[in-house]
Amino acid sequence: MATAKPKTVKLADKFVGLVQRIRTAVVLLPFVLAAVWFGELWFFCLIALVALAMAYEWVGLLQSQQPSRDRLWLSVLLLAVLWFSHVTSATDGLALIAVICLLGGALLVQSGGRTTPVLGGLIYVGWPMAAAIGFHQAPLGALIILYVLVSVWAVDIFAMFCGKIIGGPKLAPRVSPNKTWAGLFGAMAGAMLVASLSFWVLTRFALAPVALLDMIAIAAVLAVVAQMADLFESALKRKNDIKDSGAIIPGHGGILDRVDGLVGVFIALHIVALWRGGAVADALWVW
Repeated sequence: MATAKPKTVKLADKFVGLVQRIRTAVVLLPFVLAAVWFGELWFFCLIALVALAMAYEWVGLLQSQQPSRDRLWLSVLLLAVLWFSHVTSATDGLALIAVICLLGGALLVQSGGRTTPVLGGLIYVGWPMAAAIGFHQAPLGALIILYVLVSVWAVDIFAMFCGKIIGGPKLAPRVSPNKTWAGLFGAMAGAMLVASLSFWVLTRFALAPVALLDMIAIAAVLAVVAQMADLFESALKRKNDIKDSGAIIPGHGGILDRVDGLVGVFIALHIVALWRGGAVADALWVW
């Protein structure tokens, strides 16, 4: 009796859909970069649109029993928090989130309603988006946002390529079977490469006082944070038996699928900025 030959997987097969992802990125990237560069109002509008899309997907991801109502409430609260952050500060926006969650949580618990579709979404979406607005308003704000975006993109790209080409032991097989330790180390390498290039640009043009070793070390930590944030969303999808959070971006799935790493990184950086105080650029780049 003949034994079946093991199925071989070609390298090209591992990157099915990559071309579609690249096409989508080429179309969307100019709009994102333009909003980052051309002023606070444009950036606020971009953040508000992204937050509303995230809110829509979040309520679906949490499988709300009243999705229309919860999406409406979450959208209204997010717009209020983001506008408040825009006209005051990200710290004030975070304080408003805390107040809403305390009051809303008490009311929902008393009435027996679920808190995660609306209040969980307000934290998961509102906090990082408010932090992004605050970073953009700081001195060198556009450069800070660009640095974060490019770093997280590098994390995703290096993690994907290293994970698929090298393979090896799984990082969290029960949560995300495709993630490997090789992908995690690749993600860290990608983030450190972006940090090194950013250091050269910032010092070459005297844009900000930065320290190379500080930037590289923090970049490695942020790569881990981005991967953990990715795993958090994967765990939610697996728990609710959902493959993608949405289908709004061809080749990528939903908005939450693409910005899960950014969510974790913006929250982590905001905590660092609050802890260290002073200028945001100094708090993030000089230790």
